[in-house]
Amino acid sequence: MSDANTESNISPFWEELYKNALFEADVDKLPRLIQLAKHAVLDRLEDLTFARKKEIVQAGEMAALRNAHRALTDLEKLYVSEERKLVA
Repeated sequence: MSDANTESNISPFWEELYKNALFEADVDKLPRLIQLAKHAVLDRLEDLTFARKKEIVQAGEMAALRNAHRALTDLEKLYVSEERKLVA
């Protein structure tokens, strides 16, 4: 198996956190999961932005990160009240 295939089969850390937040059924857990996922997405975007070798970025990852951040923001607007944001 080549390295490229191995890397593409490994789900990035940000993606795991994103999925955890996206599929969480417990509204009480959502604020913290959304916060963790958003930070991971922004950290990865920062890593890719400042990467010396832009070719290491897998095709579509930047777009996926932006879409994930938008989805998390929308999820936050729908399910997280202002009081919960302050507590989380």
